[in-house]
Amino acid sequence: MKSILYIISSAVALGLMAASCDLTENPQAVAGRSIVFGDESGLRSYTNGFYTYLPDYDNAFKLNTTQDHSAKMSVGTYEQGAYTTSTSTSWGWGSIRNVNYFIKYNVDPAVSAEVRNNYTGIARLFRAYLYYDKLVTYGNVPWIDNPLDPTDDDLYKTQDNRDVIISHIIEDLDFAAEHITATAKTQYANTVNKWTALALKSRICLFEGTFRKYHATGSKYGSQYLAGCTITADELLKAAADAAQEIMNDGPYSLHTGTVYEEGGRGAYRDLFISDNPVSEEVMLAHMQSKDLSHLGEANWWYNSASYGPHLSMTRAFAKTYLNADGTVYSEKTAAGAYKTFQQETSGRDARLCQTIRGADYTRKDKSGSYVATAPDMSLSLTGYQYTKYVMDDSGYDNARSNDNDVPIMRYAEVLLNYAEAKAELGTITDADWAKTIGALRRRAGITGGDLDKLPTTVDTYLKDTFYPNVTNPVILEVRRERAIELVLEGFRLNDLKRWACGSNWETAPWNGVYIPALDSPVDLNGDGTPDVYVTANADYQKTGTYKSIAMILSDVQKAVKIDDDPAGGYLLGYELAHKWNDNMYIYPVPENVILKNPALKQNPGWE
Repeated sequence: MKSILYIISSAVALGLMAASCDLTENPQAVAGRSIVFGDESGLRSYTNGFYTYLPDYDNAFKLNTTQDHSAKMSVGTYEQGAYTTSTSTSWGWGSIRNVNYFIKYNVDPAVSAEVRNNYTGIARLFRAYLYYDKLVTYGNVPWIDNPLDPTDDDLYKTQDNRDVIISHIIEDLDFAAEHITATAKTQYANTVNKWTALALKSRICLFEGTFRKYHATGSKYGSQYLAGCTITADELLKAAADAAQEIMNDGPYSLHTGTVYEEGGRGAYRDLFISDNPVSEEVMLAHMQSKDLSHLGEANWWYNSASYGPHLSMTRAFAKTYLNADGTVYSEKTAAGAYKTFQQETSGRDARLCQTIRGADYTRKDKSGSYVATAPDMSLSLTGYQYTKYVMDDSGYDNARSNDNDVPIMRYAEVLLNYAEAKAELGTITDADWAKTIGALRRRAGITGGDLDKLPTTVDTYLKDTFYPNVTNPVILEVRRERAIELVLEGFRLNDLKRWACGSNWETAPWNGVYIPALDSPVDLNGDGTPDVYVTANADYQKTGTYKSIAMILSDVQKAVKIDDDPAGGYLLGYELAHKWNDNMYIYPVPENVILKNPALKQNPGWE
């Protein structure tokens, strides 16, 4: 049975006791500090509380609700381009103050320096994690490394530039990697270790290096974002590659490859997201869920309920980027020029496609406990590409918070991708680098041909023109293809678009869907002999016949666009909802009420 090794409730209580809301020092606080900082159990309890800052059962499986690759039912004010300084409310520093409090007072000589440094290393890892979120969200922010007293001048300081923030983040992570004593894989991948610090360093340095490279000349406010910065993009990219390479050379992790993909939508890739215990050979950090402890998630409910969740659905534009199993670029047409059916489209492809959505071969348990062929539910999927990545293949999970599958937060696969991209951006990537990163990931996905062991030399014009029109380097294009596919729904895509200065993709990428041969006619999507959907513009449609799914009624947002060059006269589904990108959206505004309290803060470019 699963057991959860970190227990955070007592840790949070200790943290709140030790760090009062105003962080003032008084005799009670001093007494409390001796309890927390006087022995290792107190240090452990306090730092266990930092794990509450990570994604949890409520959000770990839905970190990519804003991305160009997925259609959804509604968008927020930020996604509509209507966000303002008065509606911005996310400026908060309580978590960083709590970490700073621990770092400042973890000096009790009753505890050995090695033990103290281990826990300070954990704290500094979390401070780096929290400050990375600030950097991504707000750009320039004040660097604060003390639990501020209400009379401290730093409480009213202005922002530091990106050089200051990234330098301190790197210092924190270097300290963590040197002093955290845990170097082996943890049994349930639920606590940090030396390798977590290095993986986080590779992630952050890759973000900042590419942000500086592509915003230097590629975005409207880039020169303002980078004002006063002297650390070069290449220096940061090298730091990203070096951190990733240390894990690859000396760390205990590897890709999980033990399960061969078979029909049904399950295999080694999807094992990582639906397993009861984390697949710790690859998963470096995970959020754990358990029925025994009533610690459950809701991925099935969120993705498979008509009344809950945004009906997030993969777009056809993105589905077309998955390679064929032989390594060739996918074509949506047959050799005879006809558009491929959904069954043809999801057969013979990169096996991650049918481990991410309900493909033609997908099966799941019905109420009797039998695995049965299960097509996309067109009452839930806006495009027909219905996500399954975090979803248990059992209808019994669908209508409540009941998921006990663990959710990865950090994986070795990301480390390989960080290394490949950093080396590609530096122009130093080799065939050997390619084979052990992108090649290895594609082998795991069942791809048997193409550039598995050497660098690609041909530009995929579809990938370039649809998503990255300013990229002409075939290696960088293929790395981006791989990153998007391998890490889909894991919380990276919007930040990737931001660092590549590709935010406009949010507005321009099409929210298109599956091929439908005809309207007003039952369609069998997965080829099991039972029609699955009836697409119609008739709002008064009444179901007749034996096909199982309710009709998809076209509307002002749900479209079926006739294809001019289809010999059969078919249609492509699509979903049209106003979503907009403005160039100031790369960085959030500082809330106006915050600037009123501290006039030394400057508003971010484009939000003045």
